[in-house]
Order: sequence, then C-alpha cells, then structure tokens
Amino acid sequence: MNDFKSQQIKTVLKDLLRKKKMTYEMVAAELSCSVPTVKRILGPEELSLSRLLEFCELLNVTLSDIEMLTKASQNKVENFSEAQEAFLAKNGHFLTYLMKLYEMTPEQIAEKYSLSARSSDKYLLTLEKMELIIVNAKQKVRPAFKQLPSLGHGVLAKAHLEKFVTAGSHFFIRNLSDLLYSLTPQEKKSGRKNGYSLNALTCTENTYRNYVDEMSKINSVFLKQSEYEEKSLPPEQLKTAVIMTGWAYVESDYKELKMIENVLGEIKNI
Repeated sequence: MNDFKSQQIKTVLKDLLRKKKMTYEMVAAELSCSVPTVKRILGPEELSLSRLLEFCELLNVTLSDIEMLTKASQNKVENFSEAQEAFLAKNGHFLTYLMKLYEMTPEQIAEKYSLSARSSDKYLLTLEKMELIIVNAKQKVRPAFKQLPSLGHGVLAKAHLEKFVTAGSHFFIRNLSDLLYSLTPQEKKSGRKNGYSLNALTCTENTYRNYVDEMSKINSVFLKQSEYEEKSLPPEQLKTAVIMTGWAYVESDYKELKMIENVLGEIKNI
C-alpha cells in the first residue's frame, strides 16, 4: 500500500472514530494494545492489511466501505479543523512554515531561514502534534493536506487577512515609489514593467462573473508556467513577479466604496 493511499485510509478511519465518538483509549482496549500503538498505527506506522481489518471490525464497516469513503475524500474540499484554525491564527510563523512545506523540504527551509536544528524540530513536532503534517516510517515529512486549505471565513481568516493585504500594499507602495524616482528617460519611453490599479466599475453580475472566471484561468496558466520555469531554468534567467489581486461585487451604495472614490482626497466644500 503506497504511503499516500495509506494516509487517506487513515484519515477515513479517524473520521469514523470521531463520528462514533471513540477515543484512542477505547480503541486500544478493543484492539488489546497501548494508546501509543494506536497513535503509531494511525500516524507514521505502515498500515497493514491485518490492522485495517481489525479497524473494519471495530467500526462495523467493510473494505468496500473504506474504499468508497476514501474515493469520496479525494474529491472533498479539505479544511482545517477548529483546533488547527485556532492554533494557526495564534501562531502565524507556524502557518508560514507549513506553507513553505508545500514547496520545500525541512532541510531547505532550515538552510534558507538559518534555522537551528532545535527550531526545526520544534516546528515539525508541533505541526505533527496538530496533525498538520505527516512523518512516515522513513522520516519523510509532507503536509497532511494535499493542497493548503483555504483560510476560510472564521478566526484564521480574521487573524491574517489584514496582514496579507497590508503587506501587499506596503510592498507596492515602496516598490512603485522606488521605480518612480529611478526611471531613466529610456525606461519611461519603453513603458514600465510594474504597475498598480484600483477601479470601481459599474456592470452586471454576469459581466463581473465572466471577468472573475477569466482572471482565474489566466492566474492558473501563469502559476503552472512559473512553476515549470522555476524548476527547469537557471536562476540567472529568472526574476520574481509579485501579483496582488482582489475582487468584490457589492451594492452601489455600499458605504466602503467611499474609500475608493476618495482615495486621493475627498471633494468637499472649501
């Protein structure tokens, strides 16, 4: 059984245990083993067929049921649990580390950010404890989710949304200011490679949705192309493209629109 399939089955087993309100202590008693053994079975240890059959009997399900639930979980949108959201909302540096694990190994992260062995261990042990990463029997580390879940609309989004928007805004303020004062006459003629725009446009919802769909397609193509180039081209041929996007469709009398209308200054009696 390959490691990814094994982890998917373990996820299904843990979901079933939660639904039946069965603790690891209860499972250990039923399987005549210790709680640490149960944690290893549902964690890094290889899941054998005999163990899987024991869980099927315990949960009163068949192998066919497990296969069906595993396939369903592959198409399911993954989300952080409430405990994971609360933890990542409070500890932004762990969220950043987790995001990096989708593109780098722990060793590469440690080298890039000059992390001590002790710090790397603390990141990995804590993320494993929160079930945000999986460490297999060969000590290979990977995120527990196939793709990084959305920050959602709860405590996690509220904790970090302003940070994302503020960081992006500050970047462009500094970048465009530097560019404004450093452009040579020749660069001014040829046009800038940097830019920023803020628009409030009146249109139908259908037109708006078409725009969002097209932008999503363009971003997807750009992302795949950039990933390919980063892996295949020498570093000296590459630079970093910073893209900040956002969209909203609101009533024309939405009060916050005044912030955009008056971005350069409010027109008032003088």
